[in-house]
Amino acid sequence: MTAHFIDPTPEQLTQLMGLGKDYPVEMINLIKFNDKAAYDDGREATGAEAYQIYSQNTAPFLEKVGGKVIWSGAPEFMMIGPQDEAWDIAFIVRYPSGQAFLDMVTNPEYQAITFHRKAAVETSRLIRTQPVER
Repeated sequence: MTAHFIDPTPEQLTQLMGLGKDYPVEMINLIKFNDKAAYDDGREATGAEAYQIYSQNTAPFLEKVGGKVIWSGAPEFMMIGPQDEAWDIAFIVRYPSGQAFLDMVTNPEYQAITFHRKAAVETSRLIRTQPVER
């Protein structure tokens, strides 16, 4: 993989802010870890270990806005899609509203812990979805 999709671009943030904020959203996460975490301060950890620290520290923020991991799994095989994309973990987080997601990610205390995610992740995908009734 050549592209490193870790943080949204300013354009993507602008688009996100323009989406509906008053209905539930589910965020699909696909994560590929660095073999070795890339901490600026030189601390030692694997990407998986750094992501675990990030996840543990994120849990209170997620709970505070009413978010919940509703599914997670370890991808095994790319049946349809680019064969050069391999993911270490996939999960879906449900938020009660688009605003709840924005409230979490713009919280300065949450932003202060995202360095663990940045150190952990080689590349990722984050897809906002609106649940569809069937």
